Amino acid sequence: MGRPKGGAGEASKKPKAKPKQRGGVDFKKYKHKVGRKLPPPKNTTNTEIKSKMIVLPEQSMASERAGMAVNKRGLTLRELLQQTVHYNPKVRRAALNGIKDLVTKHPAELKLHKVAMIEKLQERICDSDKVVRESLYTILQSLIFPSLKEDNAISTRSTLSLLMANVLNGMTHLSMDIQLMAFRFLELVVLNFPSSFPRYAEQAFNNFVAVLSNDRIHLQDKSKLNSVLAGLGHCLSLVARATDNDDASNRPVHNLSTKELWKPTLDEDNSGSSTFATSDVLTKLQNLIQILVNSIEVSASEICAKPANDAPSSEALLSALHCLDLICRTFVREAKKPQMEFGRTKTLFGPDWLNSSVLVYLKKLWGVKRLFHEKGDDRFFIFNLKIAEIFLCLRTSVDDTMFSSEELCQFVSSLFSKAKVLRNKDLMETHLGPLITCIPGLISNAADDSKGYLLEAFTDAFRDSNVDCKLILPYLDAVGEMLLPEKSGITFTEHDSGISEYHSTWINELPGVLLQSVDKAPTVTKVVLELLLRIGQYFPTLECENLRPIAQLFGTKSSSGTVELGPFICLPHDCQELAIACLYYFSNLLPDIIKPLACCCLSDKLEPLILFRIVEVLQSTYKAGNLQITEQLSFLSLLMARFDVNRGMACTQEDARKMSNWNTFKALNHLILTSLSEMGDGSLVLELIWNNLSNEIARKPSPHNINGLFRIIVTLDAATNKLMDEDVIKLIAGYLVDAARDLSKTIEVGFQSDKTRLFQYFIKPCRIMFEQNDKLLCSTLEMLKSFASGNDHIFSSVSNLDYPRELSQRVCIVTTILVFLFNDQRLHRNLSLNKTVIKGILHYIRHQMDPNVPDVTYGEKQTLKFAFEQLKTKALQLNCWDRSELEGLSSTT
Repeated sequence: MGRPKGGAGEASKKPKAKPKQRGGVDFKKYKHKVGRKLPPPKNTTNTEIKSKMIVLPEQSMASERAGMAVNKRGLTLRELLQQTVHYNPKVRRAALNGIKDLVTKHPAELKLHKVAMIEKLQERICDSDKVVRESLYTILQSLIFPSLKEDNAISTRSTLSLLMANVLNGMTHLSMDIQLMAFRFLELVVLNFPSSFPRYAEQAFNNFVAVLSNDRIHLQDKSKLNSVLAGLGHCLSLVARATDNDDASNRPVHNLSTKELWKPTLDEDNSGSSTFATSDVLTKLQNLIQILVNSIEVSASEICAKPANDAPSSEALLSALHCLDLICRTFVREAKKPQMEFGRTKTLFGPDWLNSSVLVYLKKLWGVKRLFHEKGDDRFFIFNLKIAEIFLCLRTSVDDTMFSSEELCQFVSSLFSKAKVLRNKDLMETHLGPLITCIPGLISNAADDSKGYLLEAFTDAFRDSNVDCKLILPYLDAVGEMLLPEKSGITFTEHDSGISEYHSTWINELPGVLLQSVDKAPTVTKVVLELLLRIGQYFPTLECENLRPIAQLFGTKSSSGTVELGPFICLPHDCQELAIACLYYFSNLLPDIIKPLACCCLSDKLEPLILFRIVEVLQSTYKAGNLQITEQLSFLSLLMARFDVNRGMACTQEDARKMSNWNTFKALNHLILTSLSEMGDGSLVLELIWNNLSNEIARKPSPHNINGLFRIIVTLDAATNKLMDEDVIKLIAGYLVDAARDLSKTIEVGFQSDKTRLFQYFIKPCRIMFEQNDKLLCSTLEMLKSFASGNDHIFSSVSNLDYPRELSQRVCIVTTILVFLFNDQRLHRNLSLNKTVIKGILHYIRHQMDPNVPDVTYGEKQTLKFAFEQLKTKALQLNCWDRSELEGLSSTT
């Protein structure tokens, strides 16, 4: 290699300076002192920008949301749904609260987007935040589910399938809190949409078995366990209800195709009665029995060991017993089914399986009840009630060797005895009812030596129960089943020595229950009346001596002799019908009831239909030979004489039609007359009823009632000589005068049609009596002649009105009566026989028209002249008159 050129000396040489360029200078460089503020240069450009802000309203976010449904934070439903999946739980909580606020303010949003809401919100069922899950539960319960019920069944089913998928997923979650909350969601779905449960029943019960088998839930707060058991109870109730519906429908299953069996109908979708009875579901329920019995046994020991009352533990134990009871009821009904169903053999879930697989676990429960029986607290009594209810359900499907019938009767009777001293009566009313309904079946299967103390305990409890107590209806149902076996199908041996002696005791308690229930418990009144009616039909020869208090239902006699109306008058229509029907079968009570019953019939508060029904029932009772004829005649005459029509004789026919009371009286009149005509020979019936008629006539009832009494006489025997009594003749004459008073005012201008028809109605019975009895007609005409001449002290007005003092008015009244009698061709013969009286009336009128008669004005004479000519013309139509006899009579003055 060669040595490099140059050296240190050469490297140290400086480069040569360039020569300065000659020419002009562009910028002059100044040297300034440090820290001095320089003035702005004169040649600088101002780069400062000045602007004004322009606000355009149409470009704001608010304008984009105008008319949209938003919550109080201004967020739409879509934005809120998007925020429900935010990673921050606080945002998710706020989103759910915002959805609730928005839907409350804008209900239309819920109707339009409820499906989208469920699709988005169902993901929050397994949310890790407890507040989020609770908020979702509230939204579903109060907003979404009520709106979803309004949709049709098909759309609802598809929507719920999405929700149920997450519910079932949550029931198997690793977190215990999420599991328990999922069971709450299941309970919510079951309560609102029961028809959707059968499709998920097997999975749900499998999850119930898993969670209840986990010891962790028993170590949790007992309220959480109670929540799971409450949901299980609702699900089991649907299974039990479906089994009940299967028993109620007598359609054989093997006649239906599989497609028909699984085809949901509208009723099934609404009631939740779809098919549950598959072998897998029953197997799951069998597993639940073992789990529940073990849980009950452990919980019972814990509760008994605690000195203080643990309310959550007691409630959880009661829920477990309730679930066990529902499972047992389902198994018993399944064991009774004789048909083959879904390929299931007859013996797979039959009675043998019930004894071998189910009752093995329930033996432990029998020991638990002994543990509770030693305690005196009310809650232990309730536990034993539920245990007794379970064994009473199983009594018909188990052998007596497993559970002694005698021991069961002793156990149940001890519970009735304990109920007397129970402090918490509300608790007793809630839980004792199911036990009472099982009593008839237990007694029918028990031996005579073991049923005695049970009947005694039941009877004492029934006697001590109040009518306003919830248990009175179960007691009455049980009594009805034991008194009337055909009602329930429960058979008792004829002349059963163990139960027949209690029949009269139960029946004797019914009148007291009836009278107390009228004011306190109206629903009980109907039940008691129905029971009394069936008793009367079933025991026609029953002694009614102890049933006499029933008469107080219709009325009671006071110390002064008057009748005070009873509560019958205020009963509902259906209860009144039942009470009246009872009278037919308890005819021995009618002597005490007939007078108060008549007073009820005369009350304005009684409906016409009930009034007519009473008359018909009493007439049927008389025809059956269970009512004396004198009592029936007294009842009918009293109704006819004292029924208040509430209208005067002067009312027009148009006014009469407006008053239902008038139409009611006419219908009652017809019914009474029909009943009297059915009693046999009219003259004999009149002889029996005459004293009643005379007493009522002496009271001077209203003209309408007298008309009814006259019609009774005409119907029975119009030619009777009893009418020739002087008082009766006075009454007839006064009745005719009262009836003609208003009509006589129109004599000069022509009779008015409506008033004429009314007068014809009143005069009709008298016309028939005059046709049958000419002597009665003669005596009545003599009375009318005396009235026309001013001698009216011999009879008084029926209407208690003063008679007119003017002569012309009296003559017009008599003329009106005679004209109507002359117009009836059937009376011409009897009128001809009394021409002397008629001629005397004409002579008197002619005499009063004489100018020499004082105190008769010109106007009155003109009225007398018109009446005279009219009466004379009608008299010439009679066959007995010769024109020459009346030629001497002239009205010319």
